[in-house]
Order: sequence, then C-alpha cells, then structure tokens
Amino acid sequence: MPGFKHLAQWIPDLKASFMLFLGDFIYIDVPRRLGSDPETYRREYRQVYNSPDWPSVSQDLPWIHVMDDHEVANDWDGNTTDPYPAAADPWHLYHTSINPPSVIPGASYFQFTHGPASFFLMDTRRYRSPAQPLSANATEKSMLGPEQLSSLLAFLARREPEGVKWKFVISSIPFTRNWRFGSTDTWANYLYERQRILEAMWSVSPGIGVVVLSGDRHEFAATAFPPPEGSKWPVSSTVHEFSTSPLSMFYLPFRTYEEREGEGEVCVKYVPDGNSKFGAVGVMGGKGEQGVMKFRLFVDGKEVWDHVLTTGPAVVGGGRGRDAVWG
Repeated sequence: MPGFKHLAQWIPDLKASFMLFLGDFIYIDVPRRLGSDPETYRREYRQVYNSPDWPSVSQDLPWIHVMDDHEVANDWDGNTTDPYPAAADPWHLYHTSINPPSVIPGASYFQFTHGPASFFLMDTRRYRSPAQPLSANATEKSMLGPEQLSSLLAFLARREPEGVKWKFVISSIPFTRNWRFGSTDTWANYLYERQRILEAMWSVSPGIGVVVLSGDRHEFAATAFPPPEGSKWPVSSTVHEFSTSPLSMFYLPFRTYEEREGEGEVCVKYVPDGNSKFGAVGVMGGKGEQGVMKFRLFVDGKEVWDHVLTTGPAVVGGGRGRDAVWG
C-alpha cells in the first residue's frame, strides 16, 4: 500500500508513541459491497492486515482506532441497526480489543492520558441522530448521544495533573463546517451540540490547550475556532483543528473547503492534493507555564508544512488579563 510505504520511511525519524487512525480502515462498499455478514467484514480487515507493507508500520508503532462510516456503510447514521452488528464484530475483535479502555463499559468511545496530553476518542457513528429531517440547529439532534456527550463535557471540564498541557478531542469527521461537500454527514449538520462542545472547549482550565484531530475528507485543512468577540472567553482559548486524510486512497479532484465571512471559523492552511496524507503531532509540557505543540503535515511521503501552537498562560482571572499575558 503506497500510504504504508510513505509512513514507514518516516517512522524511525518521528519516533512516535502511537498512531491515531481516524476511521475508514476498510472500505466495505468501495468499489462495491460483497456482503453484509460478519465474515465479509472480517475478510476486509484481514486483507489490510495481510498486506506485505503492514509490518513496516506496526512493528514499532502501536495503532489506536476510531470508527467511521466505511467500516459500516457510507454516511452511516443508523445507530445499531443492520448491518451495524455485523460490522461491529471485527471492529471489536481487531481494534477495540487493543484500544485504551472505553470510558464506560460497553461504550465505543475512549479516553486516556499520555505524557503531557489527554485524549478523548469520540464515536461519531453509533450514537448519532439521523442526518435528516431535523435541521442542524435542532436542540434534540445529537452526534454523540447523551451519555457520550456527558462524558466528553466531563473530560473537558476536569482539571489535569501537573504537566498535562493539552486536551485532544478525536473525531472521525471534520469539526469545522468549512467543508462544503457532503456536510450533512459532518458536525456542520449537528451545530447545536457542536456549540455546546465549543463553549466547553473555550472554558477549559487556563494553561491547557484544546486541539481537535479529524479525518474523512481526503484533503487537509487546519482551522481555528476563536471565541466570539466580546465574549467572556479570552482569545488565548482558541480551539484548533487539524483534519488529515487519506493515508492511502485518493484525493478529490474538487476543492471542497471554504472559509465564509461571519461564521467564525478561520482557515489556517488548506492542502487538497495528494493521495497519501498523514500528520505528526509533537507535544511538550512539563512544569513550566506553557505547553508547546508542533503539527507536521506529510503528503505523498514529503513533509510539506508545519505549525506550532502554544497554550495560553495558566493565569486565573478574566479573559483580558489572560490575553495580556499570552499576547
């Protein structure tokens, strides 16, 4: 697989602790579906794991997974109805069995802390409301379901141990609405719940940075979510998203990402082309005032862009005071 080859050549240099794979490990329905029984789904996983290139990206690199639609069916929003039970069978056998522990028993979302960073891996498929007919701003429409949303909000609100400077929220689909193609399948179609999450992210304890890592679009974009002007949140609480895909597939011959005035979602970088994309995230914490995070983007085996973030200051007080120290 070309993407495995590109990744393998960088593993010795990156010295990564683990790989976060953000869904679509298999494509059950591309180029066409061959069945909907557990054995058909299992066979798709075995074909990936039997690739001669698989050992080169897994022997020295643990993989952690979230599920997306092509592990079940395109744009899946049917909760646990058929064919989800058959699709979940190999997903649990091959992936959740080696993932970090689920947040609550039987759930398919996960949480863990590693070094100076804490992670919450969302399941954006199993618990979501149907994409239609409710509008994106409907209060009863949910991507996560009540229990997972409660767990995520608790993760964002909790105080971290000394030395932890970053909270990473992992989504199989883009958090920004700047992706204009197929947006009914993304967070752009679940805006009421997304706003609740954003406000919780802006309210994270001083000195902690919040980053969303996502995939799905077969393009790359980095997006900033600053809090509204004049709000109670300081500019230093800005949330950043890095959306990277695919590792090994194809790019779209269209431009589907667009920042629009007045929506408050700022394009930092957009890289649509390339059949293989992956990102590397390096984080530094410790006992100092601020944490540092560096994102590196790789396209078709070459490093093409990087971006450095720092956390806001660990200053208790009003937003303007925190921005004065940060700025």
